[in-house]
Amino acid sequence: MVRPGGPDGGRLMAAVWVELVVFTVRDRRLEVLLVRRPGTTWALPSAPRPERGASLEQAALAALSAQAGVRGIRVEQLYTFDRDDGVAVAYLALIDAGRHPLSPGPDEVDVRWFVHDDLPATEPDQETAVHVGRARLRAKTRYAPVAVQLMPETFTIGELQAAYEAVLDERLDARNFRRDVLAAGVVEPVGETRSEGRGRPAQLYRSRPRPFAVIAGERRAARAITGQG
Repeated sequence: MVRPGGPDGGRLMAAVWVELVVFTVRDRRLEVLLVRRPGTTWALPSAPRPERGASLEQAALAALSAQAGVRGIRVEQLYTFDRDDGVAVAYLALIDAGRHPLSPGPDEVDVRWFVHDDLPATEPDQETAVHVGRARLRAKTRYAPVAVQLMPETFTIGELQAAYEAVLDERLDARNFRRDVLAAGVVEPVGETRSEGRGRPAQLYRSRPRPFAVIAGERRAARAITGQG
């Protein structure tokens, strides 16, 4: 299996590397970020184990910046995969694609978003990582209001509902969703509106500026928003 950054022109010599499963929602579809290097298939952003003094998380963030031009985001460790040629430590990230324009690095020929269940040819091991990331995202959405990380700076309740539906792959009742999101206190109005076709302009919101610690109150809020309460 070919990995980036090796002294022989691309083959990883160390037995440990990092991979990134980065999700966004565009046009009501959950999509994943892939990069392509010359002469290779599409792949998740990845990098060798860092030199002494740097953490695996720092290596993952550096790889995402260098290979896709995505910076200033948060990641969390997803899973450690034992593979035939070593160990891959995967990280998960949720971002709004509009806030993070893609820019291929000097060693990449392209970087794109792909619908998560309609990926181009990739290594089976990386397809597994995407499936695990999707399962983690769906599970996490049911106990913490993480879907706001997929949203632009301001958004409507309808747009937030579309993001939840893309993650959960199910339809949610609009009236109940609006009521539960507002009651959960995870968003706040910005005092502006946006026209969404016919009818009254929709109120714009933003995520509340606070860290999302997974506490009992947020578990209850997430269950209510996703219809699990």
